[in-house]
This record gives sequence, structure tokens and C-alpha cells, in this order.
Amino acid sequence: MTKQERVAMGHRLRQQRTLLGLTREEFAELADISAGYYGQIEVGTSQMSIDTLIKLSKTSQLSMEYILLGEEIQPDADLTAIEALLARCTPREVRLAEKVLRLFLLRGDA
Repeated sequence: MTKQERVAMGHRLRQQRTLLGLTREEFAELADISAGYYGQIEVGTSQMSIDTLIKLSKTSQLSMEYILLGEEIQPDADLTAIEALLARCTPREVRLAEKVLRLFLLRGDA
């Protein structure tokens, strides 16, 4: 992870902490990490473990994807389009679509 990515990640955490009305110390205490370490994460001078990411995600009420990448992954929106297509299909077409999807996903694992 680059310094720029760490800084952006820390900025997203700082914005959310501010929205929650918490100081760095209060936020760190809620996340069960030291205030000094959290401060380093927030300014982008320190990396974090998966365990810390999980704690920060829960405390900040942000998804891990958003903390790391700055974007939310919204599978429900994509599924809605697929569901709309399938709703127009006959039961036979739905079974065929399921088979095609299974073959596609199995091929993707190769």
C-alpha cells in the first residue's frame, strides 16, 4: 500500500470519526487500539492489520471496502438488474440461465 493510499484511508476514517462526534482518543478506545496508533493510521504513517481493520470498520460503521478503497461495493444494485431479467423468463429459461451462470463461475475459478 502506498503512502498516498494510506493517507486517503486515514482521511476517510477521520471524516467518519468527525461525523460521529468523537475525538481520536474516544474513537481509539471504542476500537480497542491505542490512541497513538490510531493517530498514525489516521495521518497515513502506519499500516494496520486485518484485525485492526475489522475493529475500525465496526467502530466507524464503515465497510472495510470503503475504508480501504474509498468505494462501496453494492451487490444488491447489480442483483436487482439480474432479478429483473430473470423475472421475465419462463421457468425453463431460469433453469438454463442458472446452468450458464454455474458454468461461467466454474470457468472463472480455473
